[in-house]
Amino acid sequence: MLSIMAAAILRSRGLTSHLLPLAAGFKQSKFRPQGREGAKEKLAGFCQVLEEALVLAHKDLDRLILARELMSRVTAKTRSNSKLPELVDLFLSRPLVTGPLAAKLLRVTPKAVDLMLAQLGGALPRELTGRTRYRAWGIV
Repeated sequence: MLSIMAAAILRSRGLTSHLLPLAAGFKQSKFRPQGREGAKEKLAGFCQVLEEALVLAHKDLDRLILARELMSRVTAKTRSNSKLPELVDLFLSRPLVTGPLAAKLLRVTPKAVDLMLAQLGGALPRELTGRTRYRAWGIV
């Protein structure tokens, strides 16, 4: 989970655009390189790791598509000058969104972010911190 979060942070900062969760693929795979296997076994093992990584990436993409569909149902009912669609795009582009970060990037007050989060209702992404003061949300 931590490696997937790190990959998502690197992608959101623009440091890489094609990073697969290879570390998670290694974790899921049964292949463990020992150093004494031949080239054929290493290649087969690495292909197995890539396959696992692609399965994880596909699940991640499905999860993001479902979250976008749920939140877009709410944003379809908003006014044309509403910042709520931008907040939804912010949730989809970053793995972790805090109130002050959203306020800064959307150029609104933190209270406006709280009101937009309340407006999302059931489509709201999961709160990751479990606190009341320094809250952060993400699509997990």
